[in-house]
Amino acid sequence: MSFDVKLSFSFLIAAWLMFPGCTPAPLPSGNHSSANSCREGNNSERLQPFASEASFYFWKVQSPLPQRRDLEPFGVQRLYVRYFDVVYENEGPRPVGIRREANSDLPVIPVIYITTGALKDLEDHEIETLAGNIWKLVKRIRVPAGEVQLDCDWTPSTRKAYFHLLASLRQIVRRDPEVDSVAISSTIRLHQLKYFRQTGVPPADRGALMIYNMGEVANPEEENSIFRWDLARSYLQPEALKEYPIPLDMALPDFSWALSFVHGSFHSILRLDEADLRQPGIESPGSSRFRLQRDMILDGQSLPAGAEIRFESVDSCQRWEAVRFLGKHLPRQPDRRIILFDYDAKKISRKSQELIDLFAAIRTP
Repeated sequence: MSFDVKLSFSFLIAAWLMFPGCTPAPLPSGNHSSANSCREGNNSERLQPFASEASFYFWKVQSPLPQRRDLEPFGVQRLYVRYFDVVYENEGPRPVGIRREANSDLPVIPVIYITTGALKDLEDHEIETLAGNIWKLVKRIRVPAGEVQLDCDWTPSTRKAYFHLLASLRQIVRRDPEVDSVAISSTIRLHQLKYFRQTGVPPADRGALMIYNMGEVANPEEENSIFRWDLARSYLQPEALKEYPIPLDMALPDFSWALSFVHGSFHSILRLDEADLRQPGIESPGSSRFRLQRDMILDGQSLPAGAEIRFESVDSCQRWEAVRFLGKHLPRQPDRRIILFDYDAKKISRKSQELIDLFAAIRTP
């Protein structure tokens, strides 16, 4: 089972994740009354801080990392950086979309996305070899700052393999004389929290609860597949939050995308802002819904007349509702982090004050 780095750069990864890097714009100073209203909510109950540290995910493997000066206004102290993905390719697990370097003056936590296909039908010794190869490649890019995170939406059929991968990586890291005190963390989906007694708890030092990507991307009738508080709330049972066996960090969304549908079927993810869709040749029959009036090429994708596009973003007021709920129901955890997915300098510059306020409200004094 080879883990050949030389072949990795030729593989494709999701197009929308490959935004080019941007230089942050100055912080805006405009009127934030709407954001303030969302922050205050419908009652006078004080928001309870629940995290000691703020972080960003950085998911664009071809873009340079931000530096401390870029993130200083947000109080961010470390970055969770996507290093590479592991997929099944040529009869074995392979790394793809490999980050060439991780140069930042901030502490960097590597994140490795593991597809479920990469884990199918692997023997225990193959999983252990995979864990060793992952660790070697992680160290080659940049030695982690105290933690390595695996991201995998494991299923009943891949749970055993994924949990063995986590346990093997944990053991390898602990035995490595070149590093000191590196924890292994795992992402946790909402259903894996609510039903943790059925889905199992990963053998990790900590988890990162993903409170996003909860809807059906490919369903043309979906309202918002990124984040809906009513749907998230149905999974965030206070009992599960209190009883989950490992420490949990909280990951919230701060991204958008445009989803195209042709003849009622999902077609592609487009790297477009809502403003890009308000142009001649595109009509808007409803809020965040668009329809092409003629054949067009958008974000390099050829789309026929009649193709429909759903623009999705994160509703700020709903995110504040989630924050108020978490502050009220999360158990005390002195080292909890809040992580926003994901950092994009160009987009964040438009709403810097909102995110500064969000982080400030969440962090414990």
